Amino acid sequence: MGSGGPAGSVRRVLAVARMTFREALRRRVVLAAILMSAGFLGLYGLGLHYSAKELLTSGRMGIDEIMRRAAAAQMLYIGLFPASFIVGLTAVFASVGTISSELDTGVAYGVLGRPIRRAELVVGKFLGLAFMLGAYAVVLNGSVILLARWQIGSPVTNWPGALALFVLEPITLVGIAVLASCRLQTLAGGVLCTAAYGIGFVGGFIEQIGALLNSRTMIDLGIVSSLLMPLDAIHRKAVSLVLPGGLLVQQSGPPGMTADTTPSMWMVVYAAGYVALAVLLASRVFAKRDL
Repeated sequence: MGSGGPAGSVRRVLAVARMTFREALRRRVVLAAILMSAGFLGLYGLGLHYSAKELLTSGRMGIDEIMRRAAAAQMLYIGLFPASFIVGLTAVFASVGTISSELDTGVAYGVLGRPIRRAELVVGKFLGLAFMLGAYAVVLNGSVILLARWQIGSPVTNWPGALALFVLEPITLVGIAVLASCRLQTLAGGVLCTAAYGIGFVGGFIEQIGALLNSRTMIDLGIVSSLLMPLDAIHRKAVSLVLPGGLLVQQSGPPGMTADTTPSMWMVVYAAGYVALAVLLASRVFAKRDL
């Protein structure tokens, strides 16, 4: 049991967070994420380079400025979706074994033998992973925005607000992964988090299709899915902040969709509470777990 009051508890949490951050950076999943991101940015930048040539040719042929801006906005949107997907998968693989794998190897028993509460260990690990993956989300999504802005002059509005929401995406997954890691084996937790990640975006697509077909049932299904896993809602809100309204062919979902189902800021508040609840439950579950 830890001692020293609230100040001592904060010091222990921050110490665990620093240790978790350093350990996470040494994992192979981080190297794989860097290589994957570099490959994606290289391919995306090449696509933007040739798109810029086409837009220049189209401008000479009399294509008006509104159409050019719409095409540039669409190219930025196309880059942001896979960037968020890469960050999300990295978040799952980097954090799903944060507790369970250390229990399997016995490392956690050595840490818990020190004067530290289990809840402090859980919160510290969450903070360390959240900081690392939040920084990764800023770098990757920010690079996409800068590339699109530099290469083809994509219109950009509230990019700081958008980056903040892009950070919230992996942090949400970290909260769920840490909760799963406190109760399940690493493999089972990975399957659960990956499935939840996919279901969240499929629910967003269902809501988008429902808006196109004016189907209240499909829209409600999409909303329920967003409440269970708000990742797609966060992504749509972030896109709506970074890109001027009215320029996108679609706000989210598969190509060809045109309905705008942008969530309100209340969904962002809900997502923040969702993460806090996941960490609280993880602390409770791990505190009661028989080791």
